[in-house]
Amino acid sequence: MNGAMQTALQNIRDFLNHRTPRLLSVPHYPEYRQCPDSRRMVELACDIIARDQALPASENVLPSFYPDYGTVSMPAVFGGEVFCAPGTNRVYIKPVARAVGDVLKLAPKPFEETDYQRALDMFRVIRGRLATDDVYLRMPDLQGPVSTLAMLFEDQAEMMVAMIEQPEAVHEALRRVTDVMIAIVSRFRAEAGPEKVIGPIWPHISLPDGKGIGITQDYMPLLGPDLYKEFELPCLKRISDAFGGVFIHCCGGCAWHFDNLATSGVEVIGFECCNDHAPMEELFAAFGQRIAINSFGNRHHRSLADYLRSFKGTPMAIARFWFTPCQGSEGLDDLRRAMDEL
Repeated sequence: MNGAMQTALQNIRDFLNHRTPRLLSVPHYPEYRQCPDSRRMVELACDIIARDQALPASENVLPSFYPDYGTVSMPAVFGGEVFCAPGTNRVYIKPVARAVGDVLKLAPKPFEETDYQRALDMFRVIRGRLATDDVYLRMPDLQGPVSTLAMLFEDQAEMMVAMIEQPEAVHEALRRVTDVMIAIVSRFRAEAGPEKVIGPIWPHISLPDGKGIGITQDYMPLLGPDLYKEFELPCLKRISDAFGGVFIHCCGGCAWHFDNLATSGVEVIGFECCNDHAPMEELFAAFGQRIAINSFGNRHHRSLADYLRSFKGTPMAIARFWFTPCQGSEGLDDLRRAMDEL
């Protein structure tokens, strides 16, 4: 490993171990995300990884392959045709269940037929073309258990009704989904080498071995606090316990879950707030300095830098921020100044 990568890795570890107060990581954007042409994806990945390898240590980047095949990678393990919308690279899946009883009849595919095997195969090709081991691997999109289960239903309202009318059946379905998720992630990490699996495809944070995994909680906005606490949090706790914690991404508003999540026993390493209805202030009020906070701003402020400056003289000034804009992002220099000022 070259000196810049060693320093970047140490900087990331220091931040995750609470030795430094905040961190900025600035990779090149992986323009090949959800590219339907596997050969083209490999070519673009090799080019972008090589550019990341040339970055100075101050950018805190661990060059890695982002095997992004859409949000369906885990649901597809249980069946369903995967397809791209005509004329786009947006990936969808045809659901395979009408009722929770249908889910209980499903058998997962062999690991060798999943996107996780596909990612391992492409990673081997990329390392061979680059002729180096100085490259890391990220996991295909990992939706949380409830989100994964929901994508199996033709009508997701049926799952939500079943939470009320058939809670035991839903609990059993989620137990099976969680079992499969843990098994697949464990095998993926074992085959790649745990030290090589460095985090999620979104956000662009890096989690060295032993520092947890990234997971998406995009069903948080659709559930009330009681349902989220009953159905998702026990599953999330199992995943957290299995891998040493979770760094959570959620696209929508979810602040009403922060208190339950903070007291759940789930080891939350960090949380990405990317919606005005999940403000960093409310996240900090629930977790304090326990977690890293990732954000791309707030529409009520002109930029992320201005949002940060609004925290001067408030309790938020001591929050542990980890921002991950990409190279060439607008206002990047101003963001660096704002982090220094804070």
